[in-house]
Amino acid sequence: MTPKFVSIIIPTYKDWARLSLCLQSLANQTYDANFFEIIVVNNYTADKVPEDYFIPKNCKIVVESRPGSYVARNTGIKLSVGEIIGFTDSDCIPDQDWISNAVTAFEEDDNFARIAGKIRLYYKSDKLTNAELYETVYAFNQDIYVEQDGTGVTANMFSFKHVFNEVGMFREDLLSGGDYEWAVRARNANHKIQYANKVIVSHPARHHLAELVKKAKRVGGGQANFSKATGSFFQSAVKFIYDLRPPIKSIPLILSKGKQMHVTQKLLVFYIRYYLSVITAREKFMVSLGKSAERE
Repeated sequence: MTPKFVSIIIPTYKDWARLSLCLQSLANQTYDANFFEIIVVNNYTADKVPEDYFIPKNCKIVVESRPGSYVARNTGIKLSVGEIIGFTDSDCIPDQDWISNAVTAFEEDDNFARIAGKIRLYYKSDKLTNAELYETVYAFNQDIYVEQDGTGVTANMFSFKHVFNEVGMFREDLLSGGDYEWAVRARNANHKIQYANKVIVSHPARHHLAELVKKAKRVGGGQANFSKATGSFFQSAVKFIYDLRPPIKSIPLILSKGKQMHVTQKLLVFYIRYYLSVITAREKFMVSLGKSAERE
């Protein structure tokens, strides 16, 4: 493997405890620390770095006062010097070969300019909550994103920097869905993406239903801003009604990824999916009418 300089970008928002685990894992990478940098972008100016906080020698922490994780990522990209840019989140724990395997994947097939890596869920106990059962089916299906849409999420994504130079940065007006929007632009510009199951980060499954509800609201607001088309009240109402359809198309996914679940658990997961889709639809409708999109 020929060493390439890699820039790892991590936005953080009031999450120093989990970020510490992320930075510890990056300090233990098998990839030579002289060939990668870590740029942490603190997106909450009032939240200072804790005293005696562990910061790897190849890591710098900068502040971005404008709200939004995509604004923060853009700040990191502008400061980066790597030929390859890797993204993860402050609540993720990369495997020790994360960077090495990403660089190797690029070298083994130069037809690809982007990588969506595997996101492995971990749980608080062997007895899963209802929210964790849902996450087992629906959270971070990177292989499906790559196959169906040519996209991947920034919890585990690598790209050559020249892709950003060509297609532009993340949209800074989005609080959710900015990775999807950027990935579509990159795909449409013929920058191919591969799913790499050896490029792994671990991510905690959401434990409580309230966490899923927060995400559903954030996604709904992001979808409304993504469309940039509020339209008339009548048009928004029609879209809202359309979005209330039961998620019948998700049944095959529940059956395939929920093989170990009994029937009542599968039905529960389907119900949660529908419940969250209604919340997302309502938030999308309200934001289209002028409500501010939620970040948290």
